[in-house]
Amino acid sequence: MKKFLKVLFVCVLLTVLSGGGLYYYQHNKAKAATIDQLADQTIPTNQISTNLNSDNLIQVKFSIELDSKDTKKQAEKIVPIIESDIIKILSQSNKGDLKNIAAFEEKVKNQLNERFSDGKIVHVYTTELLIQ
Repeated sequence: MKKFLKVLFVCVLLTVLSGGGLYYYQHNKAKAATIDQLADQTIPTNQISTNLNSDNLIQVKFSIELDSKDTKKQAEKIVPIIESDIIKILSQSNKGDLKNIAAFEEKVKNQLNERFSDGKIVHVYTTELLIQ
């Protein structure tokens, strides 16, 4: 009976360890795929220079994360329009509006999403920012 319990314990232990190893492998594989997916669904803007409503000059660049590769293809076709929309948003903003950069990125995302009938912008990342 003791021998049976030892064998059963070893079998259970091997099953648990195998399951944990498989989970760890799958979790790390999914994370790597997510990074590649993020790269495949992001477009950069050119450097944008314009005046703010507060008579300050701003130079800024964004990376725009989209929900799919198809949405990225749509966005790549209208990058000049996207940049024009960003200039309009910036020209209506003042220096104080940019102190909370996360809120400003959300505002840009929401306004740019109006351009897309299929798909959407997931996040706007500010990659360069200079205000004078």
